[in-house]
Amino acid sequence: MGKMKIIFIIIILLSLSIYLIADTDSLSVHSGIKAKLKSIVDKLEAPVEFKVFLISMIPIFELRGSIPIGIHKYQLPYWKVIPISIAGNMIPIFFILLFFDFVVKICFKIPFLKKILEALFARTRKKTEVIEKYEEIGLMFFVAIPLPITGAWTGSLAAYLLGLNFWKSILFIFLGVLIAGVVVSFLTSLKWLGALIAAVALLYVIVSNYVRKKRKNIA
Repeated sequence: MGKMKIIFIIIILLSLSIYLIADTDSLSVHSGIKAKLKSIVDKLEAPVEFKVFLISMIPIFELRGSIPIGIHKYQLPYWKVIPISIAGNMIPIFFILLFFDFVVKICFKIPFLKKILEALFARTRKKTEVIEKYEEIGLMFFVAIPLPITGAWTGSLAAYLLGLNFWKSILFIFLGVLIAGVVVSFLTSLKWLGALIAAVALLYVIVSNYVRKKRKNIA
């Protein structure tokens, strides 16, 4: 196995580990991981444009995190932040869909890594009923909703698990990312009002998930 393939597998696994660990019902854990990652990015000696690009690639930030950070923290104009964030959000997705089958075959030979991936797949399947039902169209709308439980990373994993066509998945994930970019940019332009709308939406998702789990437990 070449060095580049090994490096690629390590990068993907580290990213997916971040995604899996952060995908939790504990908001304090989720916020703590995000704060640490953001702190690491802030300390990098690099242009702020590169930092925005890097943030948009991280699974628990993606475009929904890089746009407001780029606008409010780094004081970059929208015309810079939006294309940088879209590009950064899409690049990992292309490689996940292209090479993830190879990564799975390698990792399933190692019991510890196999358990990580199986847990990741189980979590992803629970979230992506809309994609199972409507396939590529469902994939687009799933990615377009800029909430922590959605996004291009989860959408790409769902597309892989459901065996959707590679180029169609890329196209509809890209369309979803574009829509998410418009939504996040609009909310960012509203400043505190946008943050309040996003907080209400997040609270609604948390309460809905809690009620759904309670109903399942009662049933």
